[in-house]
Amino acid sequence: MKKLAFVTAIFLLSPMLIAQERLQLVASVKPLQLVAHAIVADLGEVDLLIPPGASPHHYSLKPSNIRTLQKADLVIWVGPEMEQFLEKTLLRSDRPVLQLLKTEEDDGDHHEHEHQAASHKEHEHEEHNEHDEHEEHDEHHHHGDVDPHIWMDPIYMLEAAEQIKDMLQQQSPELSEKLEQNYQAFKRDLLQADKQIQQQLAPYQKSGFVVFHDAFSLFVEHYGLNQRAFFTVDPARSPGAKKLARIEKILNEPAVRCVFVEPQFEAPIVERIVADLPVNLGRLDPLATDMSLSQGYAGYLKDLANSIESCLK
Repeated sequence: MKKLAFVTAIFLLSPMLIAQERLQLVASVKPLQLVAHAIVADLGEVDLLIPPGASPHHYSLKPSNIRTLQKADLVIWVGPEMEQFLEKTLLRSDRPVLQLLKTEEDDGDHHEHEHQAASHKEHEHEEHNEHDEHEEHDEHHHHGDVDPHIWMDPIYMLEAAEQIKDMLQQQSPELSEKLEQNYQAFKRDLLQADKQIQQQLAPYQKSGFVVFHDAFSLFVEHYGLNQRAFFTVDPARSPGAKKLARIEKILNEPAVRCVFVEPQFEAPIVERIVADLPVNLGRLDPLATDMSLSQGYAGYLKDLANSIESCLK
């Protein structure tokens, strides 16, 4: 079973905070908000730091974000590999923080949380032009040996939910029973959805596809899918000419059926290439932009699975 390493920072809470009736949480990105909301439910609120449609790769904190963080009972984020803009602010903060992904600086044993799908990195041994070399450097700068899009793996998020529950129980022992009930309900729904998705996507495991942004590798690995390539690691950077040529060659293979773009980003280059090829164009949202809190994290996974199935049919 996969194991996600966690880093937690728990600070002493004032009596006023302990006496607070409703929990106030902050999640950096929408998928983490969906998980945290399932644990908190009617015991409080989970504010979203990065608004829908914005990218955690290039976000800048606003004064309103700082005020939201300052009143939080718990701040939940992936870590500096994803929300680099948040690192210094959280180091200066006295709020309780749950960091879901360890870095090498946090722990010398970096191998515990390395999850590299075969399709995750493209290892081509050919000469690169200057743009391609910059792109390859950028890939290592953003992801290194760890994919920070940890919410793409349901087992990671099950462990994240348990960690959220444990921290809130420490802060508010009087809510322990209700928090445990909420966690068990989340676990039951998630495992049921995971089993359903495994069955749903099993017929498409050999069908190849290409994604716009390297954000789905943990989902691909978990469900045994056949992602052949990605256009870019950084959605704000266009792929180089040689990479486009390699991807176009892949898209001409008979087993490759689909290219996925994302609602957050314009991808005219991708759409131009696909227009002349016998492949489908689908959409995958790495940030759960349109998912409601009532649909939840399990609903988000189902939505991804439905989009993949629809495009690969």
